[in-house]
Amino acid sequence: MAGILKGENGMRDIVIWGTGTVARSLYYKIARNGGFRVRYFIDNAPMRSFYDYDVYLPTRENCSKYLVVVASSIHYEEISVQLLEFGLEELQDFIPYQALGKEVVLVHGNCYKLWIQEYLQTSKTFNDRYWIYPIPRVYHIKKGFIKDHLVKNCDVLISQDIQENDKFDERLSFEYLSARATKKVICIPNVYGLGKYLFPQAKLGEGESWRNPAGPELENGLFLYSDENIDRLWNSGERNIDTIVQYLETDIYSKQYIEDNLQNCFKKWEERDRHCDVKIMDYIKAEYKNQLLFYEPANPCNNVLRKISERILELLDIDHNEVQEIGARNATLELPVYRCVKEALGLKYEQEYIREVPSWEQSKLISGNMELKEYCREYCYWCHEGKPQNL
Repeated sequence: MAGILKGENGMRDIVIWGTGTVARSLYYKIARNGGFRVRYFIDNAPMRSFYDYDVYLPTRENCSKYLVVVASSIHYEEISVQLLEFGLEELQDFIPYQALGKEVVLVHGNCYKLWIQEYLQTSKTFNDRYWIYPIPRVYHIKKGFIKDHLVKNCDVLISQDIQENDKFDERLSFEYLSARATKKVICIPNVYGLGKYLFPQAKLGEGESWRNPAGPELENGLFLYSDENIDRLWNSGERNIDTIVQYLETDIYSKQYIEDNLQNCFKKWEERDRHCDVKIMDYIKAEYKNQLLFYEPANPCNNVLRKISERILELLDIDHNEVQEIGARNATLELPVYRCVKEALGLKYEQEYIREVPSWEQSKLISGNMELKEYCREYCYWCHEGKPQNL
């Protein structure tokens, strides 16, 4: 990073912005562990000294001599605005206190980037070397882009292969960001939507009579995907849940149709894999029969995200065996895998329940585990007008 000057004994000279509890904690660690020489402190509050150091008000001159370490989380944004107004660059001339002595990583992507970050942070070596700068998930970036200075000055950019023609601002695409990164760039696969091979029945919110009530307390409702077979039975007048369940257990889709669906997904995966530094296709081909890889068409299971995380660590020269399992699951609104799909694909694993406890409690109406009959009952109750016979 620019702005870091070498002092005596090779120590790096810094100034600390802040005199609160975070600054006290930071200074204690520096005093105990060494590696940095504090020249003075900066604070908006008028003070003369802090632990026998001079304290100055923020000015362009006071903030431009040495690397500024901002010792605050709550006020970091407003302090960074002041520093930017002085003409300083984030991650070059000033940094958050958590990044001191570490390389800064940006992880860019959709919702499951949060699980990848968690997996990476189970590695002690990763935590010793790197700090992940918090940026929102791609669809929560309100301004439509990531600040160029963050991309330019970060030490590692880890980004999903988001294409320019996606629904997001082109400045969020991998092509745009990687062209502006100046250090290490790792492209990881965007496996969103690749679970369709398991769920041929799922249509994204389709059906004239289909609905999915949602609101502030239940943002996405309970069923993002409609089930074309349940809908067809319901619309024909069927209200008996047992009859619906029995139908779903029949050979609704032919073996050939299911196998073709799988091969189409494989082809799409292979095309996506070609553009990525982290490959996942070999793992999916090897394991799709042995374990559930997708909770529903859009979202991968934790085992896929863990494998991606392990391979990121390998590219960072860190032993992937350091990765530990995390408590959180990328499980929301799971769908059933039909019996005919299990048999056609030769799936060897058992899925006793569709949505389990503990899970996201608002993903089901009952408090216990959800099996197929309960799934059908809740689906008909929630997604269609009228009431099932055996509610």
